[in-house]
Amino acid sequence: MIRSRPALRANTVLLLAALFLLLAANSRFWHVVLPLAPAGFAGAGFVLAFAALLLVLVAILLLPLSFKPLFKPWLGFVLFVAAGAAYFMDHYGAVVDRFAVQSVAETNLQEGGEWLSWKMLWTLLGLFALPLAALCWVRIDWQPFRRELWSRVKLALGLALVLALAAGLGGRQVAPTLRNHRELGHLANPVAVLSATLSYAHELHHTVNVVAAPLGRDARRADGMAAGGKPVVFVLVLGESARAASFSLDGYARDTNPELSKLPIDYFGNVHSCGTDTAVSVPCMFSNLGRSDYKESKAAASENVLDILSHAGYRVTWYDNNTGSKGVAKRLDERDEYNGQDPRFCGKAGCFDELLVENLRAELGAKTDDRVVVLHTKGSHGPAYYQRYPDAFARFQPACTTNELQRCPREQIINAYDNTILYTDHIVARAIRALRDDDKVDSALLYISDHGESTGENGLYLHGAPYLIAPESQTHIPMLLWMSDGFRARRGSDAACIAARRGAELSQDNLFDSLLGLLGVRTTAYRPALDAFAGCAKATAAQPAH
Repeated sequence: MIRSRPALRANTVLLLAALFLLLAANSRFWHVVLPLAPAGFAGAGFVLAFAALLLVLVAILLLPLSFKPLFKPWLGFVLFVAAGAAYFMDHYGAVVDRFAVQSVAETNLQEGGEWLSWKMLWTLLGLFALPLAALCWVRIDWQPFRRELWSRVKLALGLALVLALAAGLGGRQVAPTLRNHRELGHLANPVAVLSATLSYAHELHHTVNVVAAPLGRDARRADGMAAGGKPVVFVLVLGESARAASFSLDGYARDTNPELSKLPIDYFGNVHSCGTDTAVSVPCMFSNLGRSDYKESKAAASENVLDILSHAGYRVTWYDNNTGSKGVAKRLDERDEYNGQDPRFCGKAGCFDELLVENLRAELGAKTDDRVVVLHTKGSHGPAYYQRYPDAFARFQPACTTNELQRCPREQIINAYDNTILYTDHIVARAIRALRDDDKVDSALLYISDHGESTGENGLYLHGAPYLIAPESQTHIPMLLWMSDGFRARRGSDAACIAARRGAELSQDNLFDSLLGLLGVRTTAYRPALDAFAGCAKATAAQPAH
């Protein structure tokens, strides 16, 4: 005989849900906290204080919508979000901040599909589907609204009392621990998710329908780079998740740059990113804000360096094999190649970056005006590294061939990642050779990655860690420059001067002014102090307009 459905008060269900989330969806949080606990009674108080703090925060999160008829849908939604966050925290060492939420919100279906796995489904079953079934089975013993409201007030007071008692036991150690381990604020599940989502929504609200203010409308080109003669073609290859530590050009023991090492390039080995994810780094590096002043709303409210290059007479085209320009090229010619149909390079998993080189070749063959071409690559985007390169570039073996990185030994993950770098080497080298072999244009190419990548160091995978606690592997990025003889001559470039800058301390903060300098654009928006190559060109160097 089937027993009747149990009936519980709403406060009881709320506390049970909060307790479940505290214990089942916060293993990463406890993985950090428990080793920090002192020995003996003080350690017990320390752990209880953290448990009480997180329990109270979760309960407070659930309180606002804990009234009929929203109660169960709200709890179900929180369980789903917490289960998803727990999966990424537990298996990839991820943390949750506004930029992580932004990355999820701005991904596309194909990229999102790469995360699906049986491990994820089992996690969602255990942390979402089963507790949701229990939630649906239980009947809520609803009281009249005023009594329900008063019961929530009493619950809130009770939670405050619990927190006060726990603070007396170990609270003095909680505050310094939170200061010294800032990642804990991004691991408190699902509180961190809600906080990050609200922060993202607030920033998004200030970017919707924003009209970009003019910038650099006085731009003009120096004599050597002015229109006339051979067309100028400048290519910016924007990498994805490539870290400097895995470039043999940067000293990596493996030969991951066999093609670029044979070309006359300048490699810059001390460059750092503006952020640790695409959604931050891409708009930041093209703005004039710099990492310390960057906010998405501020960047959206102003034109960027590509707009200025357009004002100076360059035709700017952005070819994208990633998740878009993040608004950088929306006023220019932006072309989505992510869902390309060329059978030579495209399949069910998307297109290899070699398709972008074909776009470049088409540009060289069909156009005669001065232009800037941005190739936004898929690069080394994980977790499905094995889908980023053709079989011919699977040199490092055995390689991890699943998106469930936790199923692979770390050596196989590194092999797969290094294969993506090997393929990136081929893509950039092929683009350089295409420019070098076209004697009808004066050309140059700059490659820079958007951010780096973790491949298991200290239990961290992929990228997206808050910058203050991000490892060097996620912020130290590769950058290189190649110029044709004709471009170098028009610019009056001093090769020895540029070579002397290879070890200079640089960042994506330098990209805005360096592009203006390389392309000889005079404008009041130009800041010579931030141009990585300032002083390395003779009469054609960019200068502030007067």
